[in-house]
Amino acid sequence: MQLTGKLTGISRRFGKWPLTAAAAVVVMAAVVGVFVTQLMVRHNFHVVSPGLVYRSAQMDAAGLTETIQEHGIRSILNLRGVNEDSWYNAETNTSQRLGVAHYDFKLSAGNELSDEEMEKILKTIGDAPKPMLIHCKSGADRTGLVGALYLYSLEGKSAESADHELTVWCGHVPYLFWRDTIAMDRSFWRYVGKHAQRPVNAAELNTPLVKQD
Repeated sequence: MQLTGKLTGISRRFGKWPLTAAAAVVVMAAVVGVFVTQLMVRHNFHVVSPGLVYRSAQMDAAGLTETIQEHGIRSILNLRGVNEDSWYNAETNTSQRLGVAHYDFKLSAGNELSDEEMEKILKTIGDAPKPMLIHCKSGADRTGLVGALYLYSLEGKSAESADHELTVWCGHVPYLFWRDTIAMDRSFWRYVGKHAQRPVNAAELNTPLVKQD
């Protein structure tokens, strides 16, 4: 009887696994659905710091124009680098037409950033006119890292609070579909481990990360 009771308990315990897996799939499907909706309808647009810093996915000229006018954007930080594709021309032409400063840094979501790269980005953000719009392609990984660095280093938010910029609700899912994007999390926490919360103000960081001809 004792053995029978144990087997029954084990059976019940393992019998719950399919339900747990099914629940996880449902939750993940809901998260992906929310992200896709955000990306398609709102360009994955989010507020990092009200009136100062915003984040988004890549926008077309019409969407960018609307965002600039609605939020009074005065500078754009593009994390995809200088590019020959049409989206880059549309973005820089729109920025010039509306008198918005434009900055380019070429980052990869799958590669950790050096401390020097992160401090150069922070120096650029600190000096740029505000409000600023930060974007990469989908607005999930590279943009999340830079948003987290901004909140931690320039606004003095706690690391745990700043880390919310690297969240599944903005499409950052490092442990599932895009495993290599964990590089963004590693970059952030390495920076936190080495740097106190202070505004970046070093003269040697004035040179751009991406040199333009």
